[in-house]
Amino acid sequence: MQSLDSRTVSESLESYSRARLAESSFFTGLAAGNVNPVHVREVFGQYYQWRNRFHRWFGICVAKIAPFGDALNVPLVLGELITCLNQEINGNHHELGLSFLAALGIADPSRIATLPVTDAYSESFPRCYFSADRTGDEALAALAGRELAVPGRNRIIVSALLEHYGVTSGLEFFALPTQLESEHFRALWEAFAHDTKADGRRLIEAARMEIWEHITFWDDVYSVVLSKQCELAS
Repeated sequence: MQSLDSRTVSESLESYSRARLAESSFFTGLAAGNVNPVHVREVFGQYYQWRNRFHRWFGICVAKIAPFGDALNVPLVLGELITCLNQEINGNHHELGLSFLAALGIADPSRIATLPVTDAYSESFPRCYFSADRTGDEALAALAGRELAVPGRNRIIVSALLEHYGVTSGLEFFALPTQLESEHFRALWEAFAHDTKADGRRLIEAARMEIWEHITFWDDVYSVVLSKQCELAS
């Protein structure tokens, strides 16, 4: 059985996330300033649409937690999920998102049409982890894995928008401290890893898969945006 030590797992997953970001067509293009500013706006518009639905993923995790008495880690897991939800509520993500879109030149986010690829990613977590053959611990591991993809992603976004796209405001949307994300991951991971019945291999695979899914989402949106441009040009 694989080690569930949170620091060891965190370092491994952070390395995996860096490798996936280095392979990403969108993030490598953004970092080099090669993504058309119009396409930048469209991709981030889709991220905004997904981000507004993200809180629903926590509901899946709550629904999949074992009943009290069936697992030792239930109070710990619920406590960490409450901490995450408090951040969602008090972190003002929606208003920060609006400010960021305004800085990109999107004055009316209500006019953003959600792409099918964004709908698909929004539903991917509920579809995967509400299934009877997936455990609550796997859902939590996936959620925790996504947390670890955020710091490296945000560094690329903030640096590229400042350096190549002249965006100097609204970046607080992507300014959550790296250390805070790592602490969230470790606290959440330790909460469900406290269950001695946890299958380390499956939990780590769930975390890796969600890192891959998250970064792939950006590339999929970028691909759709480029395809739309080609259709208009033909």
